[in-house]
Amino acid sequence: MPSGGLYDELQRQNKRSTRLLLAGGVLIIAVLIWIIAGWIIGPAALDPVIGVSVTAIGTAIGLLFTFIAYRSGPSIALRASKARPVSRHEAPELHNLLDEVCVSAGISGTKPKLYIVDDPAPNAFATGLKLEDSHIAVTTGLVERLPRYELRAVLAHEVAHILNDDIRAVTVAVATAGLVALLADVMVRMLWFGGARGGRRGGGNQGGGAQVIFLVLGLVALVLAPLAAQLIRFAVSRQREYLADATAADVLRDPQSMVNALRRIGGDQTNLRNFEVATAHLWFEEPNETRSGGDKRQAKAAKMARRFATHPSMKERIERLATLNAGMVRVDAPLPPPPAPRQIPRPPDHGQTPGSGQRPGQPPPPPGGGGAPGQQPPPGSPRQGPGGLPPFPGR
Repeated sequence: MPSGGLYDELQRQNKRSTRLLLAGGVLIIAVLIWIIAGWIIGPAALDPVIGVSVTAIGTAIGLLFTFIAYRSGPSIALRASKARPVSRHEAPELHNLLDEVCVSAGISGTKPKLYIVDDPAPNAFATGLKLEDSHIAVTTGLVERLPRYELRAVLAHEVAHILNDDIRAVTVAVATAGLVALLADVMVRMLWFGGARGGRRGGGNQGGGAQVIFLVLGLVALVLAPLAAQLIRFAVSRQREYLADATAADVLRDPQSMVNALRRIGGDQTNLRNFEVATAHLWFEEPNETRSGGDKRQAKAAKMARRFATHPSMKERIERLATLNAGMVRVDAPLPPPPAPRQIPRPPDHGQTPGSGQRPGQPPPPPGGGGAPGQQPPPGSPRQGPGGLPPFPGR
């Protein structure tokens, strides 16, 4: 387990880099607005008083739109993934695991809301603007394929994003990147439709020289600004994945289960179906296809996708976590067997009806009963493990 000093230093470094990156995003927005103002008002934008005033007002308006996008981010993410809330009655085992994580993290009084995404790929994400209004969504594939302790580790990873204030910072980074893309689009339209005519009306050599300056700056910004904004977004997201892995292992005092979860999910080839590019940064594993395919074309596409991935690779995350917990984890140990079959909560029109002998969402008894593998339970023994969970075959 990483020492407290090392862990605190990781958090400080992460916060410093995030502040610098977000400040860089605001600077990019201000430069774009100044260039657009130069096309409109011409040489006046070169005047320190007028240029700074116009840029400051435009940046403030732009950041207001960024704030609006930031406020709507969580609801957009839940709708994009088609997540639906799941009650304790429907999925007692999931709620029990989340309770364990929240107690370990010291937030048992304010538990995130739990959601299910009907998707076969094992994945999860957290969203929200603050702890009191946070949400964690897990896919049905994650619940079906991960043993108890690995599923708990993934939930802890998502809770760690909430504890580390990641979801707020990343949402701001994404909103900032979106504003930069919008401003770049405005610049393209101004170039196309001759938006700098107002500046040319100033006449004279000074006006013509200013227009040339702003034209050159605009062309450079069109190429570099969107790329820089995306790099800021990816850098914020990637660094926070490393910290969330470390936080989850520290909270649970169980780094091996975190490593096992990363190995198992990284080795799964199922692609996530319900996600948008704008929400890719939220997921536990990179949802874009970054694995090399069989032919050269697929390998080239996967290589390009990795360059613009919102997450570090699973291999890098495992290596980083193993380094932080040197001597306490094995990255080559055999993975525990998958869990016993579980009944996953489905929408009402697909689930069982009450009174059929089994509660909706109640997991069926595992093969071999609740005792040791292959051992039949005695008559009258409960069909579930402690806390409403089916017995899991080890870690």
